[in-house]
Amino acid sequence: MKNIKILSFICAFATLSYPIFADVNPNTVNAKFGINLMQDANLWDDSAEELTKRLGAKFEKTKTAKATIYSTYANGKILKTPIEQMRIAEVDGKVAQIDMVFFNKGDSATGKSWNQQMQRTMKKQWDTLEEELTTLANEGKNGTWGFGRTKNKAKIWNYENIVLSLEFKPKEFIILHLTSPKGAQVAAEKKTADREFDGTTNVKKGSNGDVYIANIPMVNQGEKGYCVPATIERVLKYYQIPGIDMHKIAAVCKTNVGGGTTIPAIMSDFKKVSNTFKLRMSNVGSLSFNAISAQIDKGIPICWIMISPNEYIERMLANTQERQTGDFEEYCKKIRKQKKIKKDNSGHICLIIGYNMESKEIAVSNSWGEKFDITWTRFDDAKPLSINAFVINPR
Repeated sequence: MKNIKILSFICAFATLSYPIFADVNPNTVNAKFGINLMQDANLWDDSAEELTKRLGAKFEKTKTAKATIYSTYANGKILKTPIEQMRIAEVDGKVAQIDMVFFNKGDSATGKSWNQQMQRTMKKQWDTLEEELTTLANEGKNGTWGFGRTKNKAKIWNYENIVLSLEFKPKEFIILHLTSPKGAQVAAEKKTADREFDGTTNVKKGSNGDVYIANIPMVNQGEKGYCVPATIERVLKYYQIPGIDMHKIAAVCKTNVGGGTTIPAIMSDFKKVSNTFKLRMSNVGSLSFNAISAQIDKGIPICWIMISPNEYIERMLANTQERQTGDFEEYCKKIRKQKKIKKDNSGHICLIIGYNMESKEIAVSNSWGEKFDITWTRFDDAKPLSINAFVINPR
């Protein structure tokens, strides 16, 4: 599901002075990438707002504990290669890392299973990217990107004050990471959840009885069926674990081409990887109001596997809008009279992030973009649609 229309990236060049890194010519870099990436010789003293304006595309913004992430689904080419997504991480008001996602089995693949045409397309894109980066920064070196079970092979180029790391996982994805030399060192460090993490600091209470977890980063899965990888990525970012995106999680969980992840894969394959980050996974058990409130009060979001009919989504959006205006007591009386929702086969996973005892509602957050950051649904609607629920939290 995609909620924003993205403009193709437009390249515009300018003649500027660059006293800090005299060997970096922004016009050369911009021409090679095919976008207006640099305004002067130092990319790392720009703000993300400045960069997104130069790129001419609409970015969604979400905050983590240590960074602000700008993300967009893209049309067009970079380095003569079709690009699917771009992410920009900003730390202390400055661009810290840029990720360019090229071929991936969620956005780029066709059909329901891997085939030779996808293999050829992926190889062609890799060859083109390697050639373009080599002509810019000379011959690269073989290396790796990431850590633990999510480490992958990468080819790495050093172009003055920019480290270009082209990460590759067969039948999964190609991602180009741009960092400063210091940023490349930080990216290689192992990240684990902080044992001192206190989720209660994120719990907010409204005057109408709403209790909900704030500060959970948004990840937009786009049009592909990546609700599982995107939801788990959101939880990891909430626990301040960077560098693990939905594409890597999709590889771990054996997500199908185009999307679709089985419950056993979540509970077994990702459970092994969660140990890498000093996280634990456990079932919530029966989806009761008490079980939900117990987790939310601790600031622990619940991963909720459920059936998501169109009628459920439409009612959730309508109720969320209506509860924001008018008399809350009258609203509570009205929703108690709503009819039961019919089930279908639309499996989905999202986060439960809040509750309201008075209205008997739960707050849910879907990986569909800013509009779905927090929405409210009746517990009487949620209970019969529930399949399973589990939590991921620091151990």
